[in-house]
Amino acid sequence: MLELVAREVNGRVQLVSPGVGWFSGALARGESLTAGAHAGFLWTLGVRRRLVVPSGIEGSVGSKPPAKTRAPVGYGDVLYEVVAATSARSAAAPTKESRSGAAGELVVRASQAGRFYHRSAPGEPLLCAVGRELEVGTPIGLIEVMKTFTQVVYRPERDMPAKAKILRVLAADAADVDQGAALIAIAPRE
Repeated sequence: MLELVAREVNGRVQLVSPGVGWFSGALARGESLTAGAHAGFLWTLGVRRRLVVPSGIEGSVGSKPPAKTRAPVGYGDVLYEVVAATSARSAAAPTKESRSGAAGELVVRASQAGRFYHRSAPGEPLLCAVGRELEVGTPIGLIEVMKTFTQVVYRPERDMPAKAKILRVLAADAADVDQGAALIAIAPRE
Protein backbone atom coordinates (compact mmCIF):
# COMPACT_ATOMS: atom_id res chain seq x y z
CA MET A 1 0.00 0.00 0.00
CA LEU A 2 1.26 3.49 -0.90
CA GLU A 3 -0.06 6.84 0.25
CA LEU A 4 -0.61 9.49 -2.42
CA VAL A 5 1.30 12.72 -1.90
CA ALA A 6 -0.80 15.86 -1.28
CA ARG A 7 0.38 19.29 -2.38
CA GLU A 8 -1.19 22.69 -2.82
CA VAL A 9 -0.73 24.67 -6.03
CA ASN A 10 -2.37 28.09 -6.31
CA GLY A 11 -4.73 27.24 -3.45
CA ARG A 12 -5.85 23.95 -5.03
CA VAL A 13 -5.09 20.57 -3.52
CA GLN A 14 -3.60 17.93 -5.80
CA LEU A 15 -2.87 14.28 -5.09
CA VAL A 16 0.25 13.17 -6.93
CA SER A 17 1.98 9.89 -7.66
CA PRO A 18 4.32 8.61 -4.92
CA GLY A 19 6.39 6.74 -7.51
CA VAL A 20 6.97 5.77 -11.13
CA GLY A 21 4.94 3.17 -13.00
CA TRP A 22 1.50 2.54 -14.49
CA PHE A 23 -1.56 4.08 -12.82
CA SER A 24 -4.83 2.12 -12.98
CA GLY A 25 -8.20 1.97 -11.24
CA ALA A 26 -8.66 5.74 -11.22
CA LEU A 27 -11.66 7.19 -9.41
CA ALA A 28 -14.29 9.01 -11.47
CA ARG A 29 -14.96 12.74 -11.23
CA GLY A 30 -17.16 13.48 -8.21
CA GLU A 31 -16.16 10.39 -6.19
CA SER A 32 -15.38 10.98 -2.53
CA LEU A 33 -11.79 11.30 -1.26
CA THR A 34 -11.22 10.73 2.45
CA ALA A 35 -8.09 9.89 4.41
CA GLY A 36 -7.13 6.21 4.02
CA ALA A 37 -9.64 5.55 1.21
CA HIS A 38 -8.70 3.50 -1.86
CA ALA A 39 -7.55 5.71 -4.78
CA GLY A 40 -6.36 3.30 -7.49
CA PHE A 41 -3.25 1.23 -8.11
CA LEU A 42 0.36 1.88 -9.09
CA TRP A 43 2.13 -0.87 -11.03
CA THR A 44 5.92 -0.75 -10.72
CA LEU A 45 8.10 -3.46 -12.24
CA GLY A 46 5.09 -5.77 -12.46
CA VAL A 47 4.08 -5.30 -8.82
CA ARG A 48 0.63 -3.80 -8.11
CA ARG A 49 0.44 -1.55 -5.04
CA ARG A 50 -2.79 -0.09 -3.73
CA LEU A 51 -2.89 3.73 -3.50
CA VAL A 52 -4.66 5.45 -0.60
CA VAL A 53 -5.65 9.05 0.14
CA PRO A 54 -3.26 10.71 2.65
CA SER A 55 -4.35 11.89 6.07
CA GLY A 56 -5.78 15.39 6.29
CA ILE A 57 -7.58 15.22 2.92
CA GLU A 58 -11.36 15.48 2.61
CA GLY A 59 -13.16 16.27 -0.65
CA SER A 60 -14.06 14.80 -4.01
CA VAL A 61 -12.34 14.14 -7.34
CA GLY A 62 -12.48 17.24 -9.54
CA SER A 63 -10.40 15.96 -12.47
CA LYS A 64 -11.19 13.53 -15.27
CA PRO A 65 -9.61 10.07 -15.01
CA PRO A 66 -6.83 9.23 -17.48
CA ALA A 67 -7.91 8.16 -20.96
CA LYS A 68 -5.92 4.92 -20.72
CA THR A 69 -6.76 2.00 -18.45
CA ARG A 70 -3.10 1.89 -17.46
CA ALA A 71 -1.57 5.34 -17.78
CA PRO A 72 2.19 5.84 -17.38
CA VAL A 73 3.07 8.18 -14.49
CA GLY A 74 6.22 9.62 -12.99
CA TYR A 75 6.99 10.59 -9.42
CA GLY A 76 4.97 13.74 -8.63
CA ASP A 77 2.60 13.51 -11.62
CA VAL A 78 -0.89 14.79 -10.74
CA LEU A 79 -3.39 11.93 -10.38
CA TYR A 80 -6.30 13.87 -8.84
CA GLU A 81 -7.41 17.47 -8.43
CA VAL A 82 -9.40 17.66 -5.19
CA VAL A 83 -12.59 19.75 -5.01
CA ALA A 84 -13.97 21.16 -1.73
CA ALA A 85 -10.83 19.89 -0.11
CA THR A 86 -9.48 20.51 3.31
CA SER A 87 -5.90 19.74 4.01
CA ALA A 88 -3.75 19.98 7.07
CA ARG A 89 -1.78 22.75 5.38
CA SER A 90 -4.81 24.94 4.66
CA ALA A 91 -5.97 24.45 8.24
CA ALA A 92 -2.75 25.98 9.54
CA ALA A 93 -2.83 29.73 10.03
CA PRO A 94 0.29 30.44 12.08
CA THR A 95 1.00 33.72 13.74
CA LYS A 96 4.57 34.94 13.37
CA GLU A 97 5.44 35.29 17.06
CA SER A 98 3.16 32.75 18.73
CA ARG A 99 4.32 29.22 19.48
CA SER A 100 0.73 28.02 19.93
CA GLY A 101 -1.66 26.72 17.29
CA ALA A 102 -5.43 26.46 17.31
CA ALA A 103 -7.01 26.28 20.77
CA GLY A 104 -3.66 26.83 22.49
CA GLU A 105 -1.80 23.96 20.81
CA LEU A 106 1.96 24.09 20.70
CA VAL A 107 3.44 23.94 17.20
CA VAL A 108 6.82 23.15 15.69
CA ARG A 109 7.74 25.60 12.94
CA ALA A 110 9.98 25.39 9.87
CA SER A 111 13.46 26.75 10.45
CA GLN A 112 13.77 27.63 6.75
CA ALA A 113 11.65 27.92 3.62
CA GLY A 114 11.50 24.96 1.24
CA ARG A 115 9.51 21.83 0.42
CA PHE A 116 8.52 19.81 3.51
CA TYR A 117 8.44 16.01 3.28
CA HIS A 118 6.85 13.66 5.84
CA ARG A 119 9.17 10.74 4.94
CA SER A 120 12.90 10.30 4.50
CA ALA A 121 12.24 8.62 1.10
CA PRO A 122 9.22 7.37 -0.87
CA GLY A 123 7.88 4.19 0.72
CA GLU A 124 9.60 4.84 4.07
CA PRO A 125 7.56 5.24 7.28
CA LEU A 126 6.15 8.63 8.27
CA LEU A 127 8.46 10.72 10.43
CA CYS A 128 5.61 12.98 11.58
CA ALA A 129 2.83 10.47 12.27
CA VAL A 130 0.05 11.48 14.66
CA GLY A 131 0.74 9.97 18.08
CA ARG A 132 4.49 9.67 17.53
CA GLU A 133 6.49 10.43 20.65
CA LEU A 134 9.17 13.11 20.40
CA GLU A 135 12.32 13.85 22.35
CA VAL A 136 15.09 16.33 21.65
CA GLY A 137 16.64 15.41 18.28
CA THR A 138 13.80 13.17 17.00
CA PRO A 139 13.45 13.63 13.20
CA ILE A 140 10.01 14.90 12.10
CA GLY A 141 10.59 15.42 8.36
CA LEU A 142 12.82 16.86 5.67
CA ILE A 143 12.98 20.28 4.02
CA GLU A 144 14.32 20.42 0.48
CA VAL A 145 15.91 23.54 -0.96
CA MET A 146 17.44 23.28 -4.45
CA LYS A 147 17.84 19.46 -4.25
CA THR A 148 19.53 19.73 -0.84
CA PHE A 149 17.66 17.96 1.95
CA THR A 150 17.87 19.09 5.57
CA GLN A 151 16.50 16.89 8.33
CA VAL A 152 13.98 18.67 10.57
CA VAL A 153 14.39 17.53 14.16
CA TYR A 154 12.43 18.30 17.31
CA ARG A 155 14.20 21.07 19.22
CA PRO A 156 12.03 22.45 22.02
CA GLU A 157 12.09 26.23 22.39
CA ARG A 158 10.75 28.51 25.14
CA ASP A 159 7.53 26.91 26.45
CA MET A 160 7.96 23.64 24.54
CA PRO A 161 8.21 20.38 26.53
CA ALA A 162 11.36 18.23 26.35
CA LYS A 163 9.15 15.21 25.66
CA ALA A 164 6.05 15.55 23.48
CA LYS A 165 3.72 13.68 21.14
CA ILE A 166 2.35 14.73 17.75
CA LEU A 167 -1.33 15.76 17.83
CA ARG A 168 -1.78 16.94 14.24
CA VAL A 169 0.30 17.31 11.10
CA LEU A 170 -0.26 20.86 9.84
CA ALA A 171 1.89 20.97 6.68
CA ALA A 172 0.95 18.65 3.82
CA ASP A 173 3.52 16.22 2.46
CA ALA A 174 5.60 17.82 -0.33
CA ALA A 175 4.10 21.24 0.48
CA ASP A 176 6.10 24.41 0.00
CA VAL A 177 6.50 26.07 3.40
CA ASP A 178 7.80 29.46 4.45
CA GLN A 179 10.27 29.98 7.25
CA GLY A 180 8.25 29.94 10.47
CA ALA A 181 5.32 27.97 8.99
CA ALA A 182 3.64 25.55 11.40
CA LEU A 183 4.63 21.94 10.59
CA ILE A 184 3.11 19.90 13.44
CA ALA A 185 0.99 20.50 16.55
CA ILE A 186 2.24 18.82 19.72
CA ALA A 187 1.25 18.19 23.33
CA PRO A 188 3.42 17.42 26.35
CA ARG A 189 3.99 13.71 26.87
CA GLU A 190 3.02 12.34 30.25
